[in-house]
Amino acid sequence: MVKAIQGLVFLMATVFMLMGLRWWFDPAGSAAEFGMTLSTGAGLSTEIGDISSLFITGSLCMFLGLFKKDVRWFYAPTLLVVFAAIGRTLAWAFHDASLALEFILPEVVFAVINLTAIKLLDEA
Repeated sequence: MVKAIQGLVFLMATVFMLMGLRWWFDPAGSAAEFGMTLSTGAGLSTEIGDISSLFITGSLCMFLGLFKKDVRWFYAPTLLVVFAAIGRTLAWAFHDASLALEFILPEVVFAVINLTAIKLLDEA
């Protein structure tokens, strides 16, 4: 079970890294994947910088947690996706956004996997 959860975390970290790098090198494609249109000027800089930062930092934290065998590194990326899911839900509830279940559900699954990893790998 420990190897399986390590594999899942490694896979998620890899996907996060690829998503972050894609924001650097193909922001239009990344934005389209998230149902967004790109801003211009400082807004574009903010989109690319902030969103890529979220994914790359989350990825590096998970890789560090795996390679250093220190589950404390898993907390930051877990909190990032939990608050993203909460923010998406609040955007729907209070700001007339679409209910983006296609993004919220994977974020919840990601958080559950990371929380499971924290529990299992801390005991290993």
